[in-house]
Amino acid sequence: MADLIAIFLLVIGCYALAAALVHVAYRLRRNKTSESKHYVLVAHDQHMKMEMVLRQFSSYSRRMGKDVQLTVVDSHSADETAQIVDRLRRENGNVTVFADEGLKDRKRSHSRLDDSAGLIWMLRNEGIVTKPDQAILVDLQNPSDLSKMPF
Repeated sequence: MADLIAIFLLVIGCYALAAALVHVAYRLRRNKTSESKHYVLVAHDQHMKMEMVLRQFSSYSRRMGKDVQLTVVDSHSADETAQIVDRLRRENGNVTVFADEGLKDRKRSHSRLDDSAGLIWMLRNEGIVTKPDQAILVDLQNPSDLSKMPF
């Protein structure tokens, strides 16, 4: 009988220790400032997939509990890309739209969007991307860039 009581007390002690460690870990993590990820999506005539991509980011943010900021750089799309982004921006506050005026009369291959560091610098200069954010540039026309998305 004494062995049974000792095992029971050991189990209760382990449970109490595990619960205390969970609470300590939660408090330590809560006080830590987490850096948000900031995805910069370069869109040009992407109306076919823009809503799906933005909704997937929103779903990912809710599911993982991570703050995800989105900036859509509209390179003067001729389709409904800007309207779709604007509608979803009103639904979710985490979407910013940036129209690149430098692309108006130039071909995409000759634009400054080819220089990703230059685009990120320009967005930081405009105050759209802040220093602590981890800015990730995703060109929606480039299939290899799609692997940078978290889903």
